[in-house]
Order: sequence, then structure tokens, then C-alpha cells
Amino acid sequence: MRYEIKYAIDEVNSSDIESAILQHPMSFRKAYPDRQVNNIYLDTPDFHCFYQNIDGVPRRKKMRLRWYGASDTPKTKSILEIKNKNAELGWKDSYKVDGSKIDSRENLLSLIAEQPVEANNLIPILHNTYHRKYYISSDRLFRITIDTEQSFKMPFSLMQPHTTHRYPTIVELKYEAADANRARDVMDYLPFRQTKNSKYTNGVTQLYF
Repeated sequence: MRYEIKYAIDEVNSSDIESAILQHPMSFRKAYPDRQVNNIYLDTPDFHCFYQNIDGVPRRKKMRLRWYGASDTPKTKSILEIKNKNAELGWKDSYKVDGSKIDSRENLLSLIAEQPVEANNLIPILHNTYHRKYYISSDRLFRITIDTEQSFKMPFSLMQPHTTHRYPTIVELKYEAADANRARDVMDYLPFRQTKNSKYTNGVTQLYF
């Protein structure tokens, strides 16, 4: 299980954020090449997961299909993920799937039905994309990501994505529960204010409400 500490940062450009991370005493460096992240989130027709997030329910879960790269449609190497949350701790159950034939809601639901997961009346609700940068500390215990260029649209829709330049840059500090006693030292040197933020909640609010 791990912690994900989020910082929603307005009016600071990404190069200044990156500079602050690279100057951190923990010697953060690039962990992976930058890439585009794509997700299709699932929820019930009455937005059960969305309202659980809004209400701050401590124990909750969320399902999504994730793939990487510039493709607007799922790729062969896609990942079906169930994100679990228990108060501030979270973990993921992940299943590698072939997403190359997922071009409709029905195909996605058929693929999910083949996996060892509980769908519970879930349907595709939101397609979101963003650009992500990855960093890791010199001891490899702490990771930081920077997410920019968020956009949202309906799954399997030909509509143009809603670009969300009004949304802040999202910085996340991630570490295992076993390293929580050292995390405060890491956070003390990050010049950002901790916030709550959910890309899924932002996207649903943008498209449906």
C-alpha cells in the first residue's frame, strides 16, 4: 500500500516546478521518458464512485482502463486497473489486457467480463488524457509525477476533447506505507501546498455537471 500526496499548482509554469524538484535534497532525477497517459473510467449510471469521492468516503474503489502513448484508442498493451482507497492509503489491482479491439462500450464491457473483477453495473463514463513526467529520489523510495495538458471527453465519442487549461498542474508524491516516517522530510522541501484533487471528479464535473 502507498500514499499519494497531491499538489494542485496554479500560476506556476511546469519548468519552474521541475526545477524545484530537481533541486530537492533527495536528488530527484528523471525516472522514465515523458509520455501521454490515457484512461477510460467506469462508474455506475448514477455516478456512485463520483459521489463517494465528493463525499469523502474513506473506503472506496474506482475502475479504469489505461494505456500510454498518443493513440486516442486503447492499445494492445492496455491495463485494467482497480484503484482501492482506504483513508489516505491506496493500492491498485492491475490486469494486462489486449485493448486493440476495444472500440465501443460493448467491447469494453465484454473484456471486463472476462477478468476476475466485479463490474457491479459499471459503464464507461469518462475518457481523459494528460502529459506526465516522472522523477525518482536517489534512494528510489520516493517518486514524483507532474501532470499537465489535461483533457476530457465522453468515451468512444468523436467529439473534440475539452481541454482543461483552467485546471492546475498536478504534482504527486508517492511512497510506500513503510517509508511514511521519512516522508515529512521530503515534503518539507517541496515548495507546494498539499491539496485534494481527482482528475476523474474534475472530468465528470466538466462534462456532466
